[in-house]
Amino acid sequence: MTIDTYAPCPGGTGKKIKFCCADLVGDLEQLDTLVEGDQLSAALDQVKRLDERHPGRPCLLATRVKLELAAKQFGEATATGRRFLEAFPDNAVALGQAAVTEAVAGRMQEAAALFDKAREAAAAVGGAEASARDALQHLVRIAATLVQAAAQTGQTGFAQGLVDWLVDSSLGTPEDVRLLAAIVGSSGVPPALRTRVPLEEVAGDHPWRPDFDVALGHARAWRLARALTAFRGLKGVAGESREVFTNIGVLCEMLARPVEASEAWLAVSRMRGLDRDEAIEATGRAIALETEADPDRSPQVRFTSMAAPLTLPAGEEGATAIELLEDKIRHDPRHEPAAFDRSAWVARGAAPPRSAWRVYEAEGGATPPRLLATLLVFGRQTDREPELVLQGFEPDVAAARPTIESLAGCAFAAPAALAGMPATTPTSWLLNAQFRTSLPATPTPAVAGQPALVDTVMDEQRKALSSRFIAAWPDAELPELLGKTPRQALADADGARRVEALLTEGEATSRRRDAADAWAAVRARLGLPAPGPVASPRPLDEVPPLRWHRLDVVRLDLDQLRGVLVTAIDAGFERAAERAAEAIAARPDATPADRWEALGVLEDRAETTVRKLEILGQLRGIAKDLKAGTGTLDVAELRIRLQRGDQVEIARLLERIQREHGRDPRVLQALAEVLMEAGIDVNALAGRPGAGAGGATAAMPGAATAPEAGKLWTPGGGEPPAAGGEKKVIWTPG
Repeated sequence: MTIDTYAPCPGGTGKKIKFCCADLVGDLEQLDTLVEGDQLSAALDQVKRLDERHPGRPCLLATRVKLELAAKQFGEATATGRRFLEAFPDNAVALGQAAVTEAVAGRMQEAAALFDKAREAAAAVGGAEASARDALQHLVRIAATLVQAAAQTGQTGFAQGLVDWLVDSSLGTPEDVRLLAAIVGSSGVPPALRTRVPLEEVAGDHPWRPDFDVALGHARAWRLARALTAFRGLKGVAGESREVFTNIGVLCEMLARPVEASEAWLAVSRMRGLDRDEAIEATGRAIALETEADPDRSPQVRFTSMAAPLTLPAGEEGATAIELLEDKIRHDPRHEPAAFDRSAWVARGAAPPRSAWRVYEAEGGATPPRLLATLLVFGRQTDREPELVLQGFEPDVAAARPTIESLAGCAFAAPAALAGMPATTPTSWLLNAQFRTSLPATPTPAVAGQPALVDTVMDEQRKALSSRFIAAWPDAELPELLGKTPRQALADADGARRVEALLTEGEATSRRRDAADAWAAVRARLGLPAPGPVASPRPLDEVPPLRWHRLDVVRLDLDQLRGVLVTAIDAGFERAAERAAEAIAARPDATPADRWEALGVLEDRAETTVRKLEILGQLRGIAKDLKAGTGTLDVAELRIRLQRGDQVEIARLLERIQREHGRDPRVLQALAEVLMEAGIDVNALAGRPGAGAGGATAAMPGAATAPEAGKLWTPGGGEPPAAGGEKKVIWTPG
C-alpha cells in the first residue's frame, strides 16, 4: 500500500514520516503490504533485516515489537522493546509497547505505570496540538490490548480506567470503546467493584487545599502517577480526609495497585461521620481488591484426587472380582452410577475407567443425602494396575473415604500434590452443594395449576441447600474475613463491617428470592439487624447499586423504575431487578412494552412451573397488543411442559409450532435446543419418514425430567440455565 508521507511516524517521534524516516518509505510500504496479506513471518524477517541495516530507527523498532508480539515471540518482543525504550526513554510508543510486554508477563502494576508515562509523554509532544493528538492516537491500540490483558487477570480498575481515558479523550471509535467496555463487564467484575466511584473534590478552606487541587488537576489530566504521589503527600497534613483517601483508592485501582487501594478503602471505612452503608460498601470494595491482589489466599477448599490399588488375581478371576466389586457398589444405597464420556478420555490419550459412581452421604434425617465425591473404577491396563480413584473437594473426599475403603477393602494413599488443581472459597463450596434426588417409582401425571414433580424436586433441593448454608456459613473460616469465621469476626468493628459487606453482596446479587432469603436468614442467625428500606426519588443518580434491592419501589416514577430494571440486570444486581420488574408489572401506567420486559424478567426467575405458566399467559395477552409473534412464547411453554411431563399440552404445542412457525428459523432453532435439553435426538427424529409434531410427541418422556446433578439451584445463583436461554450479565460502565 502507498504510505502518506505526511502521516505521523509509526515510531512515535511526533514528526511526520516525510521529516523523520523518508528514506524508509518504500520499506515501510512493503511491510504494510506483507502485514495486510497476513504474511507475518515474512514481515518479521523483513523488519529484522531492516533493523540490522538501520539500527536505532524508531519506526523499525516499533514495528518489530508489534510483529514479535503478534507472532507470540514474547521474549524477543521484550528484548526489542527494552532496546527501544533505552534509546528513546521519552517516546510514547516505546513506553506503551513496554507496558504491553510487562502485561503479557503478568506484571500489571509495571504495565500500568509504563502506560501512564506513555500517556503523559504523548500529551507532552512538542509542536502543534495536532502532533500531540497524533501521538495519543498511537496509544489507542496499545490501550485496547492492555484492557483485554487487565480484564483477563481481574485487574478491573486498570482496565476500566483505560476505557474511561479513551472516552474522556475522545480516542478510538465508539464501536471499539463499547466493545472494550463489554470486555471489562464480561470478565467477572466483583459486585463491590461494579459501583463506579468518581474522584472527589474537597470543600472548605483547608491549608492543604491548594496542594489537593493540584493533585486533582493531575488526576483529571490523566497524569495518574503524579496525582497519586501528590495525594499520598497529603496524608500527614489532611488527617482523616475522606476525599484524600477516596482519591488514593480510585487512583491505585487504575494503576493496578490493589493492595494499596484496599488499604485506602479500609481507611475510608473507619472514618468518623461515614454512614453505615458507606462504611460497609468501602469495606466490600477493600475485600474485593484484597482478592484481586491474591486470588488464592487461604483458607481455600481445594479439589483433590486420591488412588487406592486393588489387589486382584490375574486373568479372568481378576476381571470377575472387579465385576463383583462394581455390583457391590451398585447395590450400596450411598452410590449411584454416573455417566461419563469415554471418548473424551481417549482423545487425550488416557485409558477410560470401567465405571464411574457418585458417592453420597448416608441416608438419614429430613435432608436428602449430599453428594460428596466421584469414584472411578479402573481395571488392569498394560501399564496400570487396577485401582479406585476418589475425586472431589478435600472435606467431601475425607468424608467419603472411609465408606469406600470399608466397601472395597482397600486403602487410599495420601492425595498427590498436583499443580493446577482447582480450588474455591468456603462460601462457594457451601453455595454449590448438590443433593440426591428421590423420584417416585411411578410418577403421577401433573395436574393443571398444581406443582409438578420437577417443582417438588427443585423445592426439596433448595430447602436442603439453604438449610446447610444457613447452618454452616456462620462458623466457616473465610479468606474474606482474614481466616476468621463470621461469628468470630463480629467481635470487632472492622470484622463486623466485613461480615456485613459479604451479606449485603449476597442479598443484592442473589438471582432467586429464596437465595436472598437464605442470606437474610444467615444475617438473623448472626444477630445482625436487617438494613432498612431506602427512599429516594432518583436512585439512578443518588443511590449506589448495592442498595437498590432495598429501594421503596412503590414510590418511584416509571422512568426511574425502567432505569433501575435495565441497569440492575446489566450489572448483575438481581434482587433489585426482580423488585423493579414486579413494580413495573403492577403499575397501571406501564406501557405494554414495559410490562413485556418486566414479565420476561419475572418468568426467567420464577421458582415454579405453575408461576412460569401464569406469566407466559400474561405475556400472550401483551403480545396481541404489541402485535408480536408468539413463537418464542410457544417454545418457552414447551420447555416448561416437558419439565412437567404434560403430554397433551406437549402435543398441542408441537403441532402449533409446526403449523404457525414452521418457517421461522429462530423459532425452529430454539425448538431444537429445547428438544435436545429434554434428551430427544433431534437429528434422528428429523430423519424419520413423516417426522413432525407427531414424531416428536412419540419421543416425549412419559414423566417429568429430574434435574441433572451439577445443575441445582444455589443461593446467589438460580435454576440451571437452559441452553441458550440465560441472559449474559454484563457490567456496562455508566
